[in-house]
Amino acid sequence: MNYVNKLSIAILIGLSLGVFASLATAKGTRDQAMSGCMAKAQAAYPGDMEAVQKSRTAAYKACMKSAGFKP
Repeated sequence: MNYVNKLSIAILIGLSLGVFASLATAKGTRDQAMSGCMAKAQAAYPGDMEAVQKSRTAAYKACMKSAGFKP
């Protein structure tokens, strides 16, 4: 292999690792938002009645949207 090929492979590997790391960080951030939003919705609307569950779902969706994620 010549120098250009080795450099191209090194750049490709570096970019792949960068993409993987950013996806892993984004997943962790989404998981944290989900946990936080579930806790907030549960605290705001405790109980098992159907109306409460609908309100809890709406609160969770609003929280996730405000955090910049799809519910």
